[in-house]
Amino acid sequence: MELRFLGGADEVGASCTLIEIDGQRILVDAGIRMGPSNNSKWPGVGNMDKIDALLLTHAHSDHTGSLPLLAKENILPEKVYCTHPTKQITQVLLEDALKRVEKSRSPEYTSDHASCALSRMSSVSWMEPVQVSDCAKATWIPAGHILGAGMIYLEGKQDSILVTGDVSGDDQLTIPGIVIPEWCRPDVIVMESTYGNRQHKDRACQENALVQHVTRVTEAGGRVLIPAFAVGRSQEVILVLKDSLERRQIPLYVDGMVRRLNDVYSRSVPDLKPSLQCRAIGGGDIFYSDFVRKVESRDHRERILSGPPCCIVASSGMLNGGVSNAYAGHFAGDPENLIAIVGYQGEGTPGRALVNLSKAKELEERKWKLSQKEYVNVRCEVKEYSLSAHADRMKLTELVERLSPKKCFLVHGDDSARKGLAESVRNSSPTVDVRLPENGRTYTYTKRAGITNGKQFGNYRILAELNSYLQKIGATGPFRARDLAEYWFGTEATTLFEEKLFQLFLTLDRQEVFVRDRQSPHLFRLGWIV
Repeated sequence: MELRFLGGADEVGASCTLIEIDGQRILVDAGIRMGPSNNSKWPGVGNMDKIDALLLTHAHSDHTGSLPLLAKENILPEKVYCTHPTKQITQVLLEDALKRVEKSRSPEYTSDHASCALSRMSSVSWMEPVQVSDCAKATWIPAGHILGAGMIYLEGKQDSILVTGDVSGDDQLTIPGIVIPEWCRPDVIVMESTYGNRQHKDRACQENALVQHVTRVTEAGGRVLIPAFAVGRSQEVILVLKDSLERRQIPLYVDGMVRRLNDVYSRSVPDLKPSLQCRAIGGGDIFYSDFVRKVESRDHRERILSGPPCCIVASSGMLNGGVSNAYAGHFAGDPENLIAIVGYQGEGTPGRALVNLSKAKELEERKWKLSQKEYVNVRCEVKEYSLSAHADRMKLTELVERLSPKKCFLVHGDDSARKGLAESVRNSSPTVDVRLPENGRTYTYTKRAGITNGKQFGNYRILAELNSYLQKIGATGPFRARDLAEYWFGTEATTLFEEKLFQLFLTLDRQEVFVRDRQSPHLFRLGWIV
């Protein structure tokens, strides 16, 4: 089995992984880079050969935004497999993206390419294996990140791999959390690491703080803007605030693409939490009421801006365009107002700049570049709340422990997040080979048969035989103790005991059949020539 990371390996964005298994070429996700970047926003899909199947973990644009480009390049397969909510959400996101693309002087794709991508999307059911190619089947397992998000368990004739996409360890207000079935035992995991170097703050405390601050500001005569990701985060925020603001009769307005996606959530009753299912089945509206309303038009928006205190939830979440950017221009200069940041703010985005500026003590240091032409002096309150839909270091580490793969690739994270999570996983699951892949590189997983054949040798003879074999097959290393144990005993027969045994052998190796790597003492290279 080979994995080639076309995007999303050593970054957050442009997730796109090509898996070759039993001669089949399976692409998992096809995203774009979000926000400003020194690189192209597209993953490295140019000049790609034909692929046999395309599987989507979830609908966020950093996992689906390149679908029209694949259609344009004539490499989109006949079927793009995903859950039904992912199909519906992706349609909304691609239609919104198309509006921006068509305004460009040199559009990267056309409406025909987007329509082609949408027409090939085929819905799958949870926990039911789907034959996605001649020699491979895939099963979607609930990931808990957003509506329709799934981990994909891909099985070939001999090897298996789990691509987590983005996962949430706990239940949210809208959807249940991750599910880990007993039968899921992958050889390899490709796992996100967005928050791999940190622990989330207590979710209930963060939600309560948001409610209290919104209430305080609005009751004192101010307005609150909550720029939120249109998929997932906005729906969570609305439910966090809904009951409290209704009791106080404080208007909560919903604007931007959030409105269409609320409709998708409301139609996806079987995928919601049981409490919301009951409300929907009973005829109640999940999100809206007399005090929670959609912004209906530009005139309505103007009336809100000049009207009484209120709270507004609007896209985009990083203030990178969208209606939240327009609201922010009106709100930021008034010290009575609050801009509440409830999600990840990418480097180079207006949202990240706002968070950084809010920490400046001097007013002249708080000049905010809202767009290419507009600057605003930030006088309003700016507060951050940890309402992430990504699992943190502890939850991700526990996931690897439960699944116990042979190899784990950490992706979808910055350098510090991936390194922090790698250390945590290595400490908790020392038998797992943890790798930090790079975009554009290909990685191989092969089950080793083992050469022991029941031979009963002392430790020196075992190392000498193994040294000779590795030279014969051209394996130059460096090797972990685990690798050497697998070459000797075989992948399936190697447990923590066999690994510890080889660690002892290497410690006792006075003849230097294997020598420690100078830069990484836990790695070994061929030493004594047999």
